[in-house]
Amino acid sequence: MAMVIMDTAMVMATDMVIMARNQSKRRKGKHRRQKKLWWKRILIGILLCLAAGTAASAFIWSEQKKQNSLQVTAGNAHDVGSDYRNILYKGEKYQYNNRVTTILYAGVDSTGKMESSVQYSDKARADTIALVVMDETNQKMTILSINRDTMTKVRRYTLNGNDNGLYTTHIGFAYSYGDGGKVSCENLCEAVSLLLSNVPVKRYVVTNQDSIPYINSLVGGITLVVPNNDLSKLYPELTAGAEVTLTDENVKPFLQKRDTSESFSNEGRMERQKAYVTAYINKLKSMSTKELEKTWDSLDEMNDYLQTSITKNQYLELIKTMRKMDFTEDNFVILQGTDQEGELHDEFYADQEALLDLIVDLFYKKV
Repeated sequence: MAMVIMDTAMVMATDMVIMARNQSKRRKGKHRRQKKLWWKRILIGILLCLAAGTAASAFIWSEQKKQNSLQVTAGNAHDVGSDYRNILYKGEKYQYNNRVTTILYAGVDSTGKMESSVQYSDKARADTIALVVMDETNQKMTILSINRDTMTKVRRYTLNGNDNGLYTTHIGFAYSYGDGGKVSCENLCEAVSLLLSNVPVKRYVVTNQDSIPYINSLVGGITLVVPNNDLSKLYPELTAGAEVTLTDENVKPFLQKRDTSESFSNEGRMERQKAYVTAYINKLKSMSTKELEKTWDSLDEMNDYLQTSITKNQYLELIKTMRKMDFTEDNFVILQGTDQEGELHDEFYADQEALLDLIVDLFYKKV
């Protein structure tokens, strides 16, 4: 519409100039005052043209501003406010522990280069979701594993990035609804924050399936005890109770594979991931500072399969903090709840009382 206004004004101004020239030729002998009248008209036409152009520019700018106001990333859309800082739970007052650092880790079910796109939605789904909670007050690190089928509030976007509000669905779809880049990552952070009663979740590390061999090789491989028989038919070495060193050949199925024809098979996969993460963190803690610094440089090799908000300096500080903290398999916590068969996918519903107890235990101190 703005372009039509501008084009019409330009045509009007041009026609008036031509008319003025023709009239000037026919009436050369006329009084000079009449010539001035025509030039005034020409000037008015030019001014009209400029005014139309300005109006068109203002219209375009206004429309762009309106569109940009709708395209809000999840990180900006979700303002946790300050209500989470002081809470009353079971008759007791609690205050948020400011010496807690949270880092969201997610593994998405895609391969190839991870990159954002102009079109939103229809992106990879988060298969693995875990929140690393580092409590410097109690020198304790906890990893909260969240079932990807957990039903909670998730923000949806239209294909062109307009915010469609919050809907209850599988938490794993939070990444899918974004742009495949920063918005997807922030959207997943928001969904986890909403699940945990608005506890802030800002930092994230997101990888895809092609990153797994790189992650394994960063620490020179992982040796662990296999926790279940889910993969023993296809991989005899992955029999429950066997000690195995995971290689490029079997680390990916160990962490990713499950029988999709079996209901709730994600739980067996989460059990294997628990064994892997526990062994991985203990391996990191045993490495020297020099070795740990080299791991950051090695991340360049998997840059196409990694998305993170963490800088190198933050990474090194977090590693130093982590090495001082206690961590055993008991510090790997799997969210409690019940499974149900949904219309299209399995659904997991968190036990709300157990979840609130966990939130208070991980993030708050009594006052």
